[in-house]
Amino acid sequence: MSKRNRLLIILASVVAVVLVVAGGLYFAQPDELPEAASTPTSPAVSAPTTTSAAPSPAEAECTTAEEGFIPVRYTFEGAMTVDEPVLALGEDANGNIAAPPPAEKRTAAWWENGPLPATAGKTILSIHTYRNGGALGNEMYEGGESQMQPGDIIKLYSADGEIACYEFTEAKRIMVEDYDPDSDVMIDYDGESEVAIIICWDFNGDANEAAGEDPWESRVFFYGTLV
Repeated sequence: MSKRNRLLIILASVVAVVLVVAGGLYFAQPDELPEAASTPTSPAVSAPTTTSAAPSPAEAECTTAEEGFIPVRYTFEGAMTVDEPVLALGEDANGNIAAPPPAEKRTAAWWENGPLPATAGKTILSIHTYRNGGALGNEMYEGGESQMQPGDIIKLYSADGEIACYEFTEAKRIMVEDYDPDSDVMIDYDGESEVAIIICWDFNGDANEAAGEDPWESRVFFYGTLV
């Protein structure tokens, strides 16, 4: 079974808790993790990229680590103002990539076996959506539309103060039944450096969760490109 097919489980799983039920994203652990996914203990840091054009105030604070870094905090700057922690999580006891704890309605989970921030490929974060509202995911796609606007800045921070900035480009809503496991909408280790923030959407209250049916019928992917 290919790595992408095993990772299809993200579009068929959800965190379900008796008292708090939230949209969560599970990933299956790949058979073999690529070398690019390793987490360095002492990442080498390059000088900030300079251009002839004066950067915006948001971009001026950005730095890029050549080998990436482990994010501990993220912010949104622009149409939404967000400043919350990031948890570096691997896989749970069932071999699925762990989502944030169900009660963490604004905390993001970074998949620590995926690409590091500021490296090639998509750095994957997941944020909860609650079926009755109240989580950040509900705010991000309120009314069925992205509340983030093109040009908004997403920042990831390391514990040592390194910052990777991404310019928000678009949000894509993909139905679970339409997801192509061979696409790079989610899993990408080799493409341009991007962040992909994923939330659950389209809650179906008629789903038989006791039988393992996913009540969330779609996922929304918020993309940003490294700047």
